[in-house]
Formats: sequence, C-alpha cells, structure tokens
Amino acid sequence: MNLLIDLMNLGPIGVVAVVRTSDGNYLGQVPDDLGYNLFLGRPSPSHPGPGRSRSRRVWAAFTPAQRASVLRHASAPLDGYPIPLTDFLGPEPWK
Repeated sequence: MNLLIDLMNLGPIGVVAVVRTSDGNYLGQVPDDLGYNLFLGRPSPSHPGPGRSRSRRVWAAFTPAQRASVLRHASAPLDGYPIPLTDFLGPEPWK
C-alpha cells in the first residue's frame, strides 16, 4: 500500500491507506484513524502537469516486483473499488 500511496503522491499529507468509492472519489486513512475519514476527492481530468510527471518518475523507479505489488493493490484492494492507475499515470504505455 505504501508504494501505491507514493505513486498517488499522498504520502506528504500523512495518508497510510486509501480507498476508492463507487462514485470515483478517494478517501484516505491517517495514522490512528479507524476508518477512511479523510476526503481526498477525485483526480482532475488527465493533463500533463507536474503531478503526472512525478507519478511517472516514481513508477519508472519501481522494480518489477514493486510494480507487480502496486498493480495487485490497485486492481484488488482490500476495501473499496479498484484504483485505475490511468488516473495518475495517464494512458497505459507505462505498463
């Protein structure tokens, strides 16, 4: 989960877990919180901004095992709905 949080650039705000709701919004869990009580909203429409560039750099630095871990957590999270990495990385040539 930590790798996925890093890819989504949520670490700086102290999120330790993230969940996607049925309507596409994201909720975060902060340390010592029992649930997902931090509303993060939904990603902005795709754009080549600095957030996307950062996410792609983080993805490029992952080892194959780390990428597999992120893909596993994103596609089958313990809570909530699958997290489409295209929200953060753009179209799939990165895969």
